[in-house]
This record gives sequence, structure tokens and C-alpha cells, in this order.
Amino acid sequence: MSNIEEIVNESKKPGVFNIVDAVKNRAYPTDEVEIFIDEDVAFHVAELNEAIERIAGDLDKAGLAKKEVDAILKRRDEIMADREKLIKEMGDTKYLFHLKGISEGTRQDLYDKALEKYPMEYEKNRNPFTNEQEKIEVDNVERDRYFTALLWEAYIVKIVAPDGSEQEGINLEEAEELRKSMPLASITAITEAIEKMRAATALFMMSVNEDFLAKS
Repeated sequence: MSNIEEIVNESKKPGVFNIVDAVKNRAYPTDEVEIFIDEDVAFHVAELNEAIERIAGDLDKAGLAKKEVDAILKRRDEIMADREKLIKEMGDTKYLFHLKGISEGTRQDLYDKALEKYPMEYEKNRNPFTNEQEKIEVDNVERDRYFTALLWEAYIVKIVAPDGSEQEGINLEEAEELRKSMPLASITAITEAIEKMRAATALFMMSVNEDFLAKS
């Protein structure tokens, strides 16, 4: 999501802003996720990523002395060096997943598709306080899995293999198979990136829409 501000700023330049491009899903934020097929490597890289994020949080704290800042930066550099060493040593297991945001309308369409395949079911229950009958939605794991696979298909626009070869996007069957076969840490990384991408897309659309209204 490091390119969100750049995208927003670019869209606001005179002669560049185009709300139609944004609506048509051509200007949405993008992200890249490093995925390690080796589960042990994926776990350790994820641990290092979390450590780097914690350090970034430490640096945001106000009132730190220069000595404290220097110590935090030194620790960050050491962790990043370990991370890069691990990535280099295990490069033949690293795949780069390219993601691109989708509109909320597209996301709703995908959920409607999942709902059509696995219709909502309810069970009757009696409210212990009012003693009235209530309909309670029954969780459907299959629908949740199907919807998530649809999201993966929509968000993942390219995969780069360790040898540099590329695959443009994935289909639904591939998305389902990836979610069955990939290490848990890798699945979590992609799922979290998709959720962050949704927030980034909302931020982007609010920014460009506010600018559009200001110019109209």
C-alpha cells in the first residue's frame, strides 16, 4: 500500500484527474505480497515482518532520545539484514503475488454470487428475554470459502515465479487449490493484504471523490 498517497496525489494533478478511470477500476491501489512455498521459511519471514512493524511503531513514539532512536534503528537494520539473507538463501521458494483493489460494487457482486450458490439458511430460536420466536442465520463454511476464493481470483492480477516467469491472474479453480495447498502463513499474508487493500481502496475513492466535488 506504499503507493496509495502517490496514486491519490497523481489523480489530483491538473489535467490528470479522471473520476471515470477510478470508477472503472483502472486507478485502484496495488500491492505486492512475497509468498514462500516452504512453510518453515514463510513462518520465519512472517516473524521478521512483524518485528519490523513493531519497530516502526516504536519509532512513532514521541519523546524518544537520540540514543534510543539510534538503538531502535540499529535493531531494525539487523532484523532487515536477517530477513534479506533468509529471502536470498530461499529465493527458489519465493513467489511474488501482485494485487489490485476492486470496487465495493464488485465485491458485493462476488458475495451475491456466493449467496446464489449457497443460499442463506436460518434456524428458529426462542428469545430468552421476550419468549418470541426469532430467525437466526446459520453459518455456512462452504459459502465463506467460496466467497474468499472469488476474492482471491478478483484481487490477484499477476504471480511472478522464482525464475522470473509470470502468470497473469488466476481462475477460481486455481484460487481454491492455492487455498488448500499453500502454507498457512502464506494464506494469511494474502488474506490480510486483501483486507488492507479494501481499506486502501476506500481511502483512495474518498480522496478522489472529494477532489472531484471540489472541482465541480
